[in-house]
Amino acid sequence: MNNRPYSPLVPISAGLVLLFLIVPTVVIVYSSFSPSSRISFPPQAVTLKWFFNFFENDQFRGALFNSLAVTALVTPLTLAIAVPASLAIVRRDFPGRALLSALALSPLAVPGVVIGVALLNFFSWAGLYTGFWKISIALVIITLPFAIRALVATLEGLDLSLEEASRNLGAGRLHTFFHITLPQLRSGMLAGGIFVFVEAIDNFSTVVFLTDMQTNVLSVQAYGYIRDFNDPTVSAMATILIVQSIVLVLLLQRFAGFEKVLAGK
Repeated sequence: MNNRPYSPLVPISAGLVLLFLIVPTVVIVYSSFSPSSRISFPPQAVTLKWFFNFFENDQFRGALFNSLAVTALVTPLTLAIAVPASLAIVRRDFPGRALLSALALSPLAVPGVVIGVALLNFFSWAGLYTGFWKISIALVIITLPFAIRALVATLEGLDLSLEEASRNLGAGRLHTFFHITLPQLRSGMLAGGIFVFVEAIDNFSTVVFLTDMQTNVLSVQAYGYIRDFNDPTVSAMATILIVQSIVLVLLLQRFAGFEKVLAGK
């Protein structure tokens, strides 16, 4: 074990990173309860009117419904693709395996704007004009690397002896997969599903090119609203999404555990 003391720059850098992450979140939550559109300190009062304004706004309600509908489709569909892709990457040796792995993770390295413009041109060429399906397909492509990374980490930590025992006792491949392998992927699927859900409901850089008058989503609606109105309604929306993320992280910790997910167990 390396017992050399850390450089003083390490805790300073860690503190600056934490401030960079935490301060904007605190400001957003604080402004969402502020009675005026301008932030004042100390607070003169606390109000929920920006939350009521968010839920009473027809466009925000429609965008919230569309975002939830899209994520309800994208999350299970992405996991259904990610499970066999992860099994192929981890357990199969075939020509093009490295290429498949690189292609599956490539959306992480390509800017969302580039993916959005490329898909906009592709959908126009293919004659697909329905915003819901365009956004759903785009988000499956964008979120697939998150699910694959979580599942690959879990698969690499699995003990193969249970599957070998199942096969030796006469169980078929499908029976072994559904009764032995898949239950052991629970933590990876839960972690991957949460990453997919959060990315799908927050994405802006790609879906902004694919929305239409009938299918707007929260991130794009928030951008349009903040250009026209100077009030903390968007901060209220952001606070709701922050609470949603905290709940999902707590669920991940409760049912899978960070240590198991990080260790790929």
